[in-house]
Amino acid sequence: METDLTKARVLEAAGRIFAERGYEGATIRDICEAAGANIGAVNYYFGDKKNLYITACSEAQCVREGEVPMPEWNEAVPPADRLRDFIRTFLRRLLEEERPAWHRQLMLRELAAPTEACAHVVEGYIRPMAMVLKEIIAELLPPGTGDEVSFPVGFSIVGQCLFYHVHQPIASRLMGEEAYAQLSLDQLAEHITSFSLAALGYGPPLAQPQAPGHRVANSPD
Repeated sequence: METDLTKARVLEAAGRIFAERGYEGATIRDICEAAGANIGAVNYYFGDKKNLYITACSEAQCVREGEVPMPEWNEAVPPADRLRDFIRTFLRRLLEEERPAWHRQLMLRELAAPTEACAHVVEGYIRPMAMVLKEIIAELLPPGTGDEVSFPVGFSIVGQCLFYHVHQPIASRLMGEEAYAQLSLDQLAEHITSFSLAALGYGPPLAQPQAPGHRVANSPD
């Protein structure tokens, strides 16, 4: 429908302009002109500029959630395998599809100077994912381990994934663009999983020679 297309154009234009100029630097007039829409389109579709900004941040962060859902595990799946699935799914959301440049630019700007949009993104997208990861980690850590330990473990795992999204330009230059381009999503997922499980005591140290095709164990030695 034409109304849906207009709404999408306004959101896309807003995302680009917010990413370039920030919330204060963007104007409704400039957004509507860039979208080829009537000046009243922002109020009609989004209520106001603030809600448009929150929607743009949510779009940048959450757009892949429905396209790449988390697996549904049964109780028989070991936590190490669930962690591997979690990491691979998260990397797919971040890396598998070419996303508009403004997605990353807008979220980096928002994280550098958080607004109300940050709370919406955390509650609507990040916290549900964090709770899935927290449940997996709880089965890998000793019983009774508190949040002061489990959350930093989760942050370390997620941080490894985000590195390849946020710092790809740096990583490719350090490693060499040709060598970096040869890293597959599956290789990255297995590396992050092996690295994390080794730190948790569920696999051998990475410095220890391993047979080709080795996969980390599902339980400590």
